Amino acid sequence: MSTYAVIRVLVLLLVLLPLASAVIVPAFGRFARRVALALALVHLGVTAGVVTIAIPTLDYRAGQEVSQRGDEFAAQFHPEFVPGDPGAKNDSAEARTTWTLFSLSNKPLAPGKPGPNVQFYIGIDGLNLWLVALSSLMLIPVILVSWESVKEKPGAFFGWVFLLQAGIIGAFLSFDVVLFYIFFELTLIPSFFLIGKWGVGSGRRDAARKFFLYTLAGSLLTLVGVIGVVLTNPSADGTITFSIPQLMTNVQQGLHDAHQKALAGDGAALAAKQSVQFWLFIALMAGFMVKVPIWPFHTWLPSAYGESPIGVTVMLSALMAKLGTFGILRLVLPLVPDAAITYGLPAIGGFAAFGIVYAALCAYASKDIKLVIAYSSVSHLGFLVLGLFAFNKEGLSGAVLHMVNHGLSTGALFATLAFLMDRYRTTEIGKFGGLMARYPNYAVLVFVLCLASVGLPGLNNFVSEMLMLGGLFDARNPGIHRLGLAVIAAFGVFLSAWYTFTVLQKAFFNPTKEPEPVGATAPTDVNRREFVAFGGLAVLCLILGLFPLPILDTMKQDVRVLSIIGDTARARVQGVPYVYVDDEPKQPTARPIAPIDIDKGGAPAPPLGGGPKGAVPPGGGTKGAKGGEKGGKGASPK
Repeated sequence: MSTYAVIRVLVLLLVLLPLASAVIVPAFGRFARRVALALALVHLGVTAGVVTIAIPTLDYRAGQEVSQRGDEFAAQFHPEFVPGDPGAKNDSAEARTTWTLFSLSNKPLAPGKPGPNVQFYIGIDGLNLWLVALSSLMLIPVILVSWESVKEKPGAFFGWVFLLQAGIIGAFLSFDVVLFYIFFELTLIPSFFLIGKWGVGSGRRDAARKFFLYTLAGSLLTLVGVIGVVLTNPSADGTITFSIPQLMTNVQQGLHDAHQKALAGDGAALAAKQSVQFWLFIALMAGFMVKVPIWPFHTWLPSAYGESPIGVTVMLSALMAKLGTFGILRLVLPLVPDAAITYGLPAIGGFAAFGIVYAALCAYASKDIKLVIAYSSVSHLGFLVLGLFAFNKEGLSGAVLHMVNHGLSTGALFATLAFLMDRYRTTEIGKFGGLMARYPNYAVLVFVLCLASVGLPGLNNFVSEMLMLGGLFDARNPGIHRLGLAVIAAFGVFLSAWYTFTVLQKAFFNPTKEPEPVGATAPTDVNRREFVAFGGLAVLCLILGLFPLPILDTMKQDVRVLSIIGDTARARVQGVPYVYVDDEPKQPTARPIAPIDIDKGGAPAPPLGGGPKGAVPPGGGTKGAKGGEKGGKGASPK
């Protein structure tokens, strides 16, 4: 078996291991906790292997996201280590798969030809690698903080947790729109049972139903948007496809042709495509806005977070909320780019900006620490949505990094509440005081995580928030005042520190006060299990604050793809030709060979992507631009 084939088996195991664990764990009864922890550690080991192998590949990819089709160029994702990839036989990636789940065509298709096939198309790229690692890592604290609190049917509880993890990881890895939607919806089932069966309050069943119905209603509209994107963007021969990379090519090609007509004076085709994109944008965003959640679609969150057991709340905040933002990143931005540029910041960004302030005020007014962190999550995720719709390199890089950072810091803060729940069965702020003197080790860990959450320099959230702010200041989207959104986002950082330190002052520094303990013996400070559960996450927050470059470097090429799509969309919306500026000069490991331009008498042509920053290829041809516009990178010499 070739090396590439072995690696793609590991990628396949990222989904199959949680699915198998969901079946295996319930059979072990009272030993389910230990078995679940062992299986989670095995999965983390597989994930570590994939990350170790993927980092060099993602760091040194050079222009693989730009696919050449004759004299047309389109930006698209280029997944690595794809199970079923026919190129695995020669240790070479072809960024496609032969594993078809079902086909909508009765005619056999030629090998490699896109067709109406729903495929098991998963792979690794710079946008999903660290989110998959986060999904694998966070299962360890989820199991550890649920160790004592889940006493009723622990096997079934951890089985549902593994199924939830499988759905989350499957959605992150998917490069087929239908497969993405299947995994996206799969997460609803285990979440419903985990909240309704093992919730901590009397309203747990109502909270589970509300969460399920809200998310399902939005997801059904998203399905309409997915089908609309597929049907309105067939290949050149009229064949529909469900492959996200191929859909990206089809979308860019269609918009390029319509833009060329618009520049020539016939704007009807471009106007029609942009009108269709508007409705598809609304449909796609319906489910993602609920899942994030963005104000005013957040009303399911207080009850769901408040009634869930701590371990489930960790998964909801750290992982499931990222399915919404990742859906925007993977589907909305590349497949309806003109609508994302036109309505992203003015409309969705307006909701997100209002939500930043509104959720911060709700957090300050909340009487329960759990709800303070829940509303804090809504506020921070609004900031993340603004970074995504800035649709430039800084905003996108900061948003992807913030998905990881927010998952670590917010998930860890929720995990720290297990300390109080195990000892007192309450997290009401007014019942605590002087915890600093009572539990100094616990207090230090909470302080570190709170400082990470508010974006203290040297900790992880600071880097991603500064990148997103930079993206907002540089956003050139029409119809918005970018400075205003940037000011609101920065004000949200101040509000975050305000309500966070208020809670710390009340619970940790006021005169000593504590509710009646649960056990007969006096509660003790952080034990070894708890230290591993959220102490390890605090250390990671420090590491990512000091060394964020490994994550940023791996996503660079994929962010570049999206930023090019965003720039071409800006040009179309503004009605001007697009000129590509390559501010990421390549550093090839081998000496490049310049192609021979036959049409110019055999003189060496500039290498693909070459030339000084801002240079337009000779001739300034309108075709061949990367992203499909005038004067772009890699223009075909004519």
